[in-house]
Amino acid sequence: MISVCIATYNGEKFIEKQLQSILDQTITVDEVIICDDCSTDNTPQIVKAFVDRNSLNERWGFFVNEKNLGYCLNFYSAIAKAKGDLIFLCDQDDIWSKDKVEVMCDYMMTHTDTLVLASRYQLIDKDDNRITNLKIPYYSLLNDGSVEDISVNSLIGCSWVRGFSICFRSKIKEFLVPIDVKSILAHDWYICCLGTTLGKATILNRVLCYYRFHEDNVSLSDINRKEFLGSREKRVSGVAESINAHSYIATLCKKEKHTILRFVEFEKKRLKFLNTKNPFVWLSLVFSLTHYKRYYKSVKGAFRVWLGDLFYGYNINF
Repeated sequence: MISVCIATYNGEKFIEKQLQSILDQTITVDEVIICDDCSTDNTPQIVKAFVDRNSLNERWGFFVNEKNLGYCLNFYSAIAKAKGDLIFLCDQDDIWSKDKVEVMCDYMMTHTDTLVLASRYQLIDKDDNRITNLKIPYYSLLNDGSVEDISVNSLIGCSWVRGFSICFRSKIKEFLVPIDVKSILAHDWYICCLGTTLGKATILNRVLCYYRFHEDNVSLSDINRKEFLGSREKRVSGVAESINAHSYIATLCKKEKHTILRFVEFEKKRLKFLNTKNPFVWLSLVFSLTHYKRYYKSVKGAFRVWLGDLFYGYNINF
């Protein structure tokens, strides 16, 4: 059985195109679970009209949260309702290739040791035009059908696999403790970590979806941010969430447990500085650049985050 889980919030501009791309798949999905996080626009009405117009009420379930949960907990809510053996995650504003489900299901059927599978994707703008001039970390258009395994080590501190590109086996659900990691990491990072610790996670080098960047897109806002800093509170909560989530992953992991726990101690030291603003704690963190390097996989990126901690700690902005 195949399930698709969609978390919606104020997605009226593009949600119908995404729903249509799911309906147009070369193989029919068994169920679609849509959880709306108290949208204030017409998203619920658009979704309901689409489901009714296409006579999908028996297979597509639409739920509206009693209160706003945030996108991570909203996805967990949708996943909890899914009955499928394979569960696809879906954003509200992208478009899927017509053979996305078929290709990924075929791979999962023949590679039973893979718990999480991701695909490659193409960037598009608000008008469905392809984007080629954005520099996105870990972005690749490799489309030769080859595969790459995702290691636990590569995910420590770094969320680099996009949630809309993944599917996973229902086995993951029993380990999916609802840890909110919305500030810096995200639900997709968490699920991929579970895949690598419990079994195997893989990237299939096929472009199977179109990731939309537009003025309301959080990732695009981050890339085009004019100010050096965002919210100090987000930085602090993000590090705290990272400590919580990595500590949990370490309880499940055998091969990289000690590496994860060392990273947790590093994050605790960062959090101590952000909360106390003790300059000596920050200076001592320069000896932890190997941990800082995990965020952007480069020495330049490591120094950038280290300096960023100083600016966030003292609320210095540019």
